[in-house]
Amino acid sequence: MKNIRISPPVREEMEASKAGGPASIPVIISLRESAERADQGVGPSKDKVKQYLAAHSIPYRESDFYVFAALEPAAIEELAAMRDAVERIWRDHKCYAHLLDSVDTIKASACWRTFGVRGEGITWAVLDTGIRAEHPHFQTHATVDATLSKNFSNSRSLDDVEGHGTHVAGIIAGEAPADGKYNVATMEEDSDAPVVKDLVGLPSGVAPLAKLVNVKVLDDDGTGAASTCILGLEYVRKLNSGSRQIKVDGVNMSLGYPFDPKWYGCGHSPLCEEVARAIGAGIVVVISCGNAGYGSTMLASGEQVPVPVDLSITDPANAELAIAVGSVHKSAPHKYGISYFSSKGPTGDGRLKPDLVAPGEKIISCTAGFDKAGYAYEEKSGTSMAAPHVSGAVAAFLSVHKEFRGQPEVVKKIILESAVDLKRDRYFQGAGLVDVLRAAMSV
Repeated sequence: MKNIRISPPVREEMEASKAGGPASIPVIISLRESAERADQGVGPSKDKVKQYLAAHSIPYRESDFYVFAALEPAAIEELAAMRDAVERIWRDHKCYAHLLDSVDTIKASACWRTFGVRGEGITWAVLDTGIRAEHPHFQTHATVDATLSKNFSNSRSLDDVEGHGTHVAGIIAGEAPADGKYNVATMEEDSDAPVVKDLVGLPSGVAPLAKLVNVKVLDDDGTGAASTCILGLEYVRKLNSGSRQIKVDGVNMSLGYPFDPKWYGCGHSPLCEEVARAIGAGIVVVISCGNAGYGSTMLASGEQVPVPVDLSITDPANAELAIAVGSVHKSAPHKYGISYFSSKGPTGDGRLKPDLVAPGEKIISCTAGFDKAGYAYEEKSGTSMAAPHVSGAVAAFLSVHKEFRGQPEVVKKIILESAVDLKRDRYFQGAGLVDVLRAAMSV
């Protein structure tokens, strides 16, 4: 009988590894107490697992509830047999980055004018490829808090080489200096290369005066392990639990990995559980739902046709209490509706996701290589761009209603109930389009 403590993805890789010779498999070891006696700590189980790994000279990393390592099949079998210490062995999945008139679309600029606040006093952590803090966009208000920023990736530096995290961060907060003139790289319809143009106006984040914490969990190629995301979330959670004040109000995770419903309970992977812990610590967690919302199928005639793909929400957006975000057109969402690429619900266990949608098509934001590229801003598309619109929206909302800081479930309820119905299917749009002004005026 197969060991049920080994998750199906790990078992599949073990069988492939045995057929082709020894090979290490990145895993997350879920400890016994983390599932059954979390309130009593995980010391005995963790110590036993660590002793085994040390005795076999196997490098490892650890968080409060998990141990991470790359193991050969024999070691996985032996650890799985430690029933008093090991609850389950999961695959340490590789996470991928999910690739401004949009501030008007979600009524952020209207909220600024109405309430006179633009994210002041709110701090948001960006778990991504890093943030190029030297960008002029982040200099206007000293946006990035270097004292709290931390690197959990395999890269040597906190700096953003790939560019994804800097683009995401610029959507949330910061704004271009008023005395500057900037270029933007755009993709024209019939062009194979970006076209550089002068920017009309100055780009701004949705909550320009909010502070950002750079928590680097993805490597310089835009990928990273689920375990580094767990460590990043744990770090942010402990910033709050170790202080008498709220240090971080929210987290943006424009990343994820494909979820297969047959693996395990949807929304209960180790990464999803860590998301739940962060929310339990009073942190709003906003996650992109993925770009796997379309595919193709073959008709009886043999013709290939494009089709929307349901059950395509990626982890960790499947986490129930997180705000999972899909994508719409940046300036005409009512007309064009949900982006074709935006992942569709329901979740693998039948829950409604995404929770809502935000602009994610051809979004203008910061370029990490601004000092060498010849342009400071560029256009990118994806639910990665939609999620930070919601992060910025919540930051702006909290700067108006600071009484809701530390209450992520209440905040999610307000944001969803005030969303604008786009008259699309619920598994495409969730509650609808985020609306900062309506949210701020609804309470």
